[in-house]
Amino acid sequence: MKRVNILLGGPKSEYPEEMNSIKAIPGPWVGADRGNLYLVQNGVIPEVAIGDFDSINKKEQKFLKDNISNFYKFPPEKNDTDSELCLLAAREKFNAQEYIIYGGTGGRIDHFLVNLFLPFDKRFFDFYDKLYFKSANNTIRFFKPGSYTVYHEHGMKYIGFINLGPVTRLNLVNAKYKLKDYSADHPVSWASNEFIGDSIDFNFGSGVIAVIQSADKK
Repeated sequence: MKRVNILLGGPKSEYPEEMNSIKAIPGPWVGADRGNLYLVQNGVIPEVAIGDFDSINKKEQKFLKDNISNFYKFPPEKNDTDSELCLLAAREKFNAQEYIIYGGTGGRIDHFLVNLFLPFDKRFFDFYDKLYFKSANNTIRFFKPGSYTVYHEHGMKYIGFINLGPVTRLNLVNAKYKLKDYSADHPVSWASNEFIGDSIDFNFGSGVIAVIQSADKK
């Protein structure tokens, strides 16, 4: 399967514009916690609903159970966040080429950091580079060592390259602000870079790079 969509529990104010026409978004859906309520209320039945559902009441939980065949409720006292459970369930069911994740960046910071650090959890090692977080003002992709070209996304002014841990031989080839053969033993956010064309080439020898395209809130 090419793509699966995942809706986490982040605030609706952070949804990208495409979520206004959610039924037109291709691919099946997996929902975490309150995200399932938004899906069903907007005419989309998720293939899997998962979480502890502590953010919705019993009446809303029953509504979801009555409408979603694969409804999995976990106790609030657990080791994984709802987003981790959701992503692992999506991986197991679909083994997709791309996981488009909505509602994962604009809520609680501690939950966002769980998502940002997914590449360092061995359960996600074989597919963290297939994750694509989308919100109204930010997109995030993760990259393993190698050479890549990233393309300018509509509506995004800035691009940041963030080594999430140690990195070696990082090169930003044709960005507005270039970087040559950079290595570090700690995380660094190379923020507020910009495109000078339609794309930017970059490469690095070891580590994990998060590429964030962003725009200021209006």
